[in-house]
Amino acid sequence: MNYNDAYDKLLGYQEDILVLKSKLSDNRKLLEEKNNQLESFLQIMKKEKRDVDQLEGVSISSILSKISGSYDEKFSKESEEYLLSKIRYDELNTSLMNLKKEMERQQSEIRELEKDHAKLKAHILVSYPEGAVLSQKIELKKKELFFVRKEIVEAVRAVEAVIALSLEAENKLSSAKSWSTYDTFFGGGIIGDLVKYSKLDEANQHIAEINSAAELMQKELQDVDLAIENKMEHIGGSERFFDIAFDNIFSDWSIRGKISSNLDHIQTFLSELHTISEQLRTKMMEIDRELSNL
Repeated sequence: MNYNDAYDKLLGYQEDILVLKSKLSDNRKLLEEKNNQLESFLQIMKKEKRDVDQLEGVSISSILSKISGSYDEKFSKESEEYLLSKIRYDELNTSLMNLKKEMERQQSEIRELEKDHAKLKAHILVSYPEGAVLSQKIELKKKELFFVRKEIVEAVRAVEAVIALSLEAENKLSSAKSWSTYDTFFGGGIIGDLVKYSKLDEANQHIAEINSAAELMQKELQDVDLAIENKMEHIGGSERFFDIAFDNIFSDWSIRGKISSNLDHIQTFLSELHTISEQLRTKMMEIDRELSNL
């Protein structure tokens, strides 16, 4: 086998490993979904006070025999419902088991391919003159990938920091909105106003921190060709004084409107942040897979 044939075979191993790892990653997500489906189903069964433990031990044929041999209409109906539950449980459980077996097969195949890949790469590096050049190319590619990975890690940290601050601001704004609603319709008085504005103070402080953290995040995201916009309002001190001093329902509506607007902004902002975080993590997984194949 000449160098070109050996190198083509090496690339074939790399491609096969990448495809299998991608499928395995998809199956991990699918496994989580199926586990959640099964757990949700069992929770429903428990709420309906059905015997979940017997689902594994009882057979469909035994349930059918109870239905056919019973003249008790209520008992028959309950047995029929239980039969449907048993069928659904078996479907979910069988699907879960089959998926786990497929994932085990994929993991085993990946391990074998990685062994063959490592063995062939070692052979190429020592057996062909071109091996030295290939080794240099591999090291250069690794340096490039590690640099990109480092940029992504820093971007993820920056995004997660903004997410944490945004969640805090969302919590404070939600609390302020509740107090504002109470104040508008039921008259919370000075105590209600003070509590409401205490929450708004905390929310505004978090929003100021978000703006600062978002600047750093923007810089990090630019390094990985991503960007996000951040638009939020602050509630001015003059309106706060007017609300406390005069307790005017129209001012309350204005405050409620701004709180609701900020909540909408921050919830949209959070959704965008989570999307970007997922994109970054996907990129990192792709780089890790590529590094493992070099």
